[in-house]
Amino acid sequence: MSPDDADDEDADDDAEDEDAAWVDSTDRKTAIRALAEHRAEEHLSPAEHDRRRDLAQRARTVGDLRALFADLPAPHPLLGEAVIGGPAWVANAARAGGGAGLLLVTGGVIVLAALLAGWWVPALLFGCLLVVAAIFAATTHR
Repeated sequence: MSPDDADDEDADDDAEDEDAAWVDSTDRKTAIRALAEHRAEEHLSPAEHDRRRDLAQRARTVGDLRALFADLPAPHPLLGEAVIGGPAWVANAARAGGGAGLLLVTGGVIVLAALLAGWWVPALLFGCLLVVAAIFAATTHR
């Protein structure tokens, strides 16, 4: 067995583990929003959208939700904490704002630390960058 074969087996095991993970209400809501977007783009008929939405509401695993998007064009929603990685609170923060919420909180802590250290100019510049990032996140978030 070559090292590449071992890497492929590890990737398959990881995918199976992710698909077997239990979903939470955030995963279901993410999937339902993505189905609505596919409906708006006319990838799904109204009846098929309703059928898949009902299946998403009853889904028990990440694999159940991913199966709803198997025949649909990308993009597919990111589901499950394993996709985002890290501790659960990081995954939940990233899901809540598409990563923007976590970025803004982290940036705010950095600005506060810079102010407390007396680094006024870097804190001001980074704070302005955070304001721009917050405006961009607010205008692009659906």
